[in-house]
Amino acid sequence: MKTLLLVTVTEFFKQRAGLFFVLLALLFGFLSSAEHHAFAVFFLTASNGMLYLGAIWLAYTLLCTQFLVTRWKHPEYTFVYNVRLWPLPLRILRFVLLAIGFLQPLIFYGVYLISVAFQDKLLTGLWPIFLYYFILTTFIGTVAEWRIRNPQLYVEKNKKILLKWPFKRFNSWTWWSLEWLFQEKGVTLLAGKLGAMLFTSGTLLYYSTDQYDLRLPAVGLSLAYLLNIGISFELYKWESETWLWGRSLPVSKWQRMGRISLVHAIIIIPETLISLRNGALTSGEIIQLYALGLSVLITAHLYFYKKEGLLEDCMQAFLFGFIGLTLLILYKIPILVIAGIFVAFAFLAYPRWYRV
Repeated sequence: MKTLLLVTVTEFFKQRAGLFFVLLALLFGFLSSAEHHAFAVFFLTASNGMLYLGAIWLAYTLLCTQFLVTRWKHPEYTFVYNVRLWPLPLRILRFVLLAIGFLQPLIFYGVYLISVAFQDKLLTGLWPIFLYYFILTTFIGTVAEWRIRNPQLYVEKNKKILLKWPFKRFNSWTWWSLEWLFQEKGVTLLAGKLGAMLFTSGTLLYYSTDQYDLRLPAVGLSLAYLLNIGISFELYKWESETWLWGRSLPVSKWQRMGRISLVHAIIIIPETLISLRNGALTSGEIIQLYALGLSVLITAHLYFYKKEGLLEDCMQAFLFGFIGLTLLILYKIPILVIAGIFVAFAFLAYPRWYRV
């Protein structure tokens, strides 16, 4: 069952990482909390609100089933048809779990709708979502059952491309790194960005509830930026395990340092855009927090070169480092000074930690 989830559900989110990343940018970058709440109230109270919601959820479910049916045709998925050997009750249960895996975004939004319904006392309009969950789960499970009862395999041939990208592929290490993240580590990218964006939104929401100085968002957004550490570790593995010949290229260490800084500066842009969209902070404050988050994340990334091990081996150092960072912020040391300390430390440590 674990293998089935990995090669189907996980692969779906990995291949659709770009789509979900754009949706995250739209939901958290352009829509405020008041607009999210307004949409939820519309779905719960409008005469056709739940019909619109059901149509959206059905479109997403059709996307999932299309992926499932097409994916299970590939020769490497022949093992899937062995699930016919499972007893029918066990097969039903596991296909339900498979469907729940696909419907995770809808389940999370349903939880949000339930919280809004309880908060605004709109429970009378809530019942259709449970019916939708049952119908959509049954639909995906039925499609999976139909697929294994009607096996069809094919070897994919080269397709004619109707629309060809008119530009040459960018000759850039930064572009290749980001492209590899989207194509091969889409789930890690989605999880990392979702956590960081949610934590940023929560920090700014709490900051706007009362009069606080810059220390509160400094601590909160520093942690939000550090939640990208999983993505940063994947970039380290990309350079150390996948793109091995890259270290033998005639590129100076400081140019490599610049590449590392640039790719991390791009990675943390979504959280920064949320800060700009929120409006609770001034542009100058956001620039300070961006510089602090970037310097901390780059320093954490360089530590991977020192340890040359698993992410878990570095977590203790990151924990104590964040505690130290929090103390520096609480003692009212200027944000740019703290960022400068981390930048200076990174430049001093990089020649010692990075091994070609």
